[in-house]
Amino acid sequence: MLRYDISPLDSEAHLFIIGITISDPTPNEQFLRLPAWISGSYLVRDFAGNVQNERADIAGRPVPMDKVDKSTWRIPTKGIKDGEVLHVFYEVWAFDNSVRTAYLDECRGFFNPGCVFMEVLGIKPEKKISVMIRQPEDQTRAEQSDWSVATALKRAKGTERFGWGLYEASDYDELIDSPVELGTFTAVTFKAHGTRHDVVFSDTPVNFDIEKTTEDMRAICEHEIAFWDPESKKAPMREYVFLVNVTSASYGGLEHRASTALQIPARCLPSVHNKSRTEDYVQFLGLVAHEYFHTWNVKRIKPAEFTDIDFSTEIPTELLWFFEGFTSYYDDLIVRRCGLTDNDGYAKLLTSVVRPVLETNAQTVQTLAQASFDTWIKFYKPSANTVNANVSYYRQGALAAWVIDASIRAESKGAASLDDVMRALWQQFCEAGKDYAGLTEETFLETVAETTGCDLTDLIGKLIHTTERPDYQKLLKPLGVTFEETKTDTVRSLLGLSGIGSEAGFTVKNVYDKEAAQWAGISAGDVLIALDGVRIKNNNLEKLLTRYGEGDEMVVHAFRDDALMVWALLLGHSQPCRSTVSLKKPTALGKKWLEASRNDPHLKREKISRFRRGDCGQIRQLPAEAEKDTCQRRQHSADLRAGLSPQATVRCGYRRR
Repeated sequence: MLRYDISPLDSEAHLFIIGITISDPTPNEQFLRLPAWISGSYLVRDFAGNVQNERADIAGRPVPMDKVDKSTWRIPTKGIKDGEVLHVFYEVWAFDNSVRTAYLDECRGFFNPGCVFMEVLGIKPEKKISVMIRQPEDQTRAEQSDWSVATALKRAKGTERFGWGLYEASDYDELIDSPVELGTFTAVTFKAHGTRHDVVFSDTPVNFDIEKTTEDMRAICEHEIAFWDPESKKAPMREYVFLVNVTSASYGGLEHRASTALQIPARCLPSVHNKSRTEDYVQFLGLVAHEYFHTWNVKRIKPAEFTDIDFSTEIPTELLWFFEGFTSYYDDLIVRRCGLTDNDGYAKLLTSVVRPVLETNAQTVQTLAQASFDTWIKFYKPSANTVNANVSYYRQGALAAWVIDASIRAESKGAASLDDVMRALWQQFCEAGKDYAGLTEETFLETVAETTGCDLTDLIGKLIHTTERPDYQKLLKPLGVTFEETKTDTVRSLLGLSGIGSEAGFTVKNVYDKEAAQWAGISAGDVLIALDGVRIKNNNLEKLLTRYGEGDEMVVHAFRDDALMVWALLLGHSQPCRSTVSLKKPTALGKKWLEASRNDPHLKREKISRFRRGDCGQIRQLPAEAEKDTCQRRQHSADLRAGLSPQATVRCGYRRR
């Protein structure tokens, strides 16, 4: 038997306690290892740094638990008798309020199992792994006693839906790919082509239009299921869970095979008093479409390098332009095809993709393949030089997908598209089954040719492996797409920099390559304080620059750390243009490209339900000393809370935003 137990231990200290029960450990010594990174976020994060108070016992006898490297532990098992069980206990500090790791406070809990559950190395393959998610022992908190559980893990017999209790995973890979949300959330259920989807909101803003939100999400899910499998319209998972953490500002998402963790500001959710779809809300729908598209593209169709993943070290691939870039292309396109935005709205989304690519020189420095391969050391570790030297395989990869799609449609005269290529790749995955070897660039090129009859080898090679800047306007013209060119804002066009204004001056964030500020010697982090002797403060830099034009000279005073700097600038050394995408006159090919999906009118809207946990029992007791210490701390906290006035008491759950 292999079972993992987890429970909130101390919410104020942000601690989970984890137990592992191993009934048949490896002879002589047992090794355990915690992943160093998480699938979908390509940066070594060393989750083991959050582990503390590790201990182990065999049939109640303490045994050493020694660390052999940064993420691996060794436990001696020599002399263990038949029927004796190895127990492992440790705590995990969880205070990263993101989609990547784990978080716990008095209002909410969340964890990716790969950040908290050590892999038991060398044991015999199990038919299944059991996971007990246990309710906190502290029942003095009314809000925590009302917590529920949301996860894509399969419920064991006797565990209520959204309840504390026993869950199952087929193997360790499935386990660590199934995040868990804890709290007093709101859960909504709908079916998309017969597959149940749960949407869990950690919080709900005032007058949240939950019906419109879930209906729009359902439209996206139905479209994508039909996109990948237009005949059977069968989803590749038993059920799916959206875990939506509603915050004040944070934004992002992380894909999993049967769920996704999303983090969005409350402003992204619609109000019942505003029937229009705001730009923030459309952005949220694009995030939903993006992470859901990953259900097929990267969680199943995956790079050859990802078919057997070692989470202890980096695994580079040159194909993230496909898996992230192509997904980024389709996310906004699907929102448009579902009729959740119009052509003007979609043009704004495309503009946000195009501008960062065209307004810098990074494309002339780094290729898309290089950006994919170097994501481990560059993308997640941006510097002041990122804007000049590193391309985004998300944005530029999306632009490459757009060009490839347009080229296929034009060359085939509308008979084929990139949609056909994606479906062909999915069919290859389904036919290969367990023997799937993963996607390579060669396989992709062959599939494009076989599926569409178009030989785009040279074009794709230039897009992916060269630093040449294609003529995007020419390549996208068959769709009726046009670019309207204007000058960038004055600070960007005249000075060649960007930053943030404050009372102290203007703090430089980016200095663009081969433009006025760089030629003068201005660097990121400098605080500009005066132009020609006139003080810079708050956000007046743009206004001050209205008195200047291209070719003028000026003297700039600034602080670099505590040193006063003075530079003479020749303004407008270069004049970058700002591109705005227009879809005002799509061609026949363009209209087919934008074609909206038709929703099934026979699908019945599900009622909104609020789910509460059931009492699902207890796991094995923790060591007595840990339990005693924990109870003392909790009792002390409870005594303090009891003395607070009602006005001072912390309220968790539904925080009105």
